[in-house]
Amino acid sequence: MTFKPLAGLAALVLGAFCALMPAPASSQPRDNVYAVAGIHVDETAANAAAGQQAGFAAAQRAGFERLVRRLTVPEDLAARGMPVAEGAALERLVLSVDVEEERRSGTRYIGRLTVRFDPSGVRTLLRGAGLTVVDTRTAPVLVAPLATADIPPETVTLWRQVWTQGGFGAELVPLTIAPEALQGVPAWASAAPFAQAAAAASVLYATLRVQGGVATATLVEVAADARRDRGEVSARLNGTDAAATRAALASLAEQASARLQNEWKGRIATGGGQRARVSASALYDDERQWERIKQALEGAAQTLISEIRIEAVGSEGALVSFSFVGDRGQLGAELERRGVRLEDSAQGPVLRVIAAR
Repeated sequence: MTFKPLAGLAALVLGAFCALMPAPASSQPRDNVYAVAGIHVDETAANAAAGQQAGFAAAQRAGFERLVRRLTVPEDLAARGMPVAEGAALERLVLSVDVEEERRSGTRYIGRLTVRFDPSGVRTLLRGAGLTVVDTRTAPVLVAPLATADIPPETVTLWRQVWTQGGFGAELVPLTIAPEALQGVPAWASAAPFAQAAAAASVLYATLRVQGGVATATLVEVAADARRDRGEVSARLNGTDAAATRAALASLAEQASARLQNEWKGRIATGGGQRARVSASALYDDERQWERIKQALEGAAQTLISEIRIEAVGSEGALVSFSFVGDRGQLGAELERRGVRLEDSAQGPVLRVIAAR
């Protein structure tokens, strides 16, 4: 059987490969944004059990505030204020508190925790407060935490730690951390292999320097077709010990992440991230290529696309449909970095595996 783009659908055989791709494929990744990781707590109480309880309660409060800021547009939140959820009301929104790392003594509890929230309950609360909820993810960004030559090695280590332990992978713009091997000036030529390995669309170079009691990070983002200076973020060092340094560096990472997150949310809120639906012909030479196309779609379901449907399948092609957020350029780039090209033909959109070079 020969498959022609968007033609001869009655001749296609349904179901041959349909069971291999779930639909919708994006429900779980969307819920993942309701998990807030990397929450640091340090609580003292009468005994160890009370200290842990206080630490968990503090993590729930901090996690809720961070989640609200994650899911709302800054201008909207500033106008309406932070919604209140305390005591039993907050506990009803929490699905679990997971320990990433902890230390405890007879009266003190220090931990890094993840708090998972109920997506439905959080959305209901925020919308009831008049806030627009933005929980659609986009393509990940790889972060290269670098430092100037005069930064002590222990501070360089802390700079990487605040990124790796900050919970930024669950943000709407997921941030993953580049291996230490990625060094040098911001350049796509050197960053591209690392970005490809991390399935990232771009790389954000965050270069740390410290001067006069102020820590500053210069931000430059590079991609295949663009270089963008994203300015600087700064934080004052309130002390010379490791805790003070860590707090300042964590603030820099949070500020840098916020720039990326708020830009994406702004696009969604103003219509730049409106959802559209595409029907495309997936053309392939064999089952292996068909598997690669499906894997690319499933991978993109972690970011831009959702509601994947296989409408029909034949020996040399299939008709698939899916929804996506963003523009067609973003969609094409997201699929291309996963090894599949989206092309326009006279018969409509076509998906093909990119030939190995």
